[in-house]
Amino acid sequence: MSQTHWKRLHNPDYLGAYSLEPGKDMILTIKTVKNEMVQNPDGKKEECMIAIFVEPQKPMIINATNAKVIEKLYKTPYIEEWSGKKIQLFVDKIKAFGDVVEALRIRPKIPTSQEAVPTICADCKLTINGVEGRTAEQIAKHTYTKYGRSLCPICATKANEAGKVEN
Repeated sequence: MSQTHWKRLHNPDYLGAYSLEPGKDMILTIKTVKNEMVQNPDGKKEECMIAIFVEPQKPMIINATNAKVIEKLYKTPYIEEWSGKKIQLFVDKIKAFGDVVEALRIRPKIPTSQEAVPTICADCKLTINGVEGRTAEQIAKHTYTKYGRSLCPICATKANEAGKVEN
């Protein structure tokens, strides 16, 4: 029998440890990261860093611990360069507020499943579509290997031309 965490019934606006099935990870693609005013449980509002995802999922508040993991994974501190990147969420037990609690964390590795290559163009932020008999996944994987990021055919052409100019 499946159990329901009480916070699931509360339906918060953001992902939390309670959003994941026990023992299961969640792989999501970052669409954008921005600051947003968030109301915490005691009613106070504060500005927080928020990740919006490509997948139909609630946004996630990105704390300093998780931001550092993304920075290390993708070798950039710039949130604009996190768009189109996959992250793998899991639940970890941490010490906080004088107790051991569950926290939503990002695994310190780039997801390795076939889903790991984003099908959102890292440059123009549009969905990569299949073309000339190649699937979106094939194009994303090829451009990720060649340019270090998933690109649509138009942005891949621009990156290739820029590479020729720079050489």
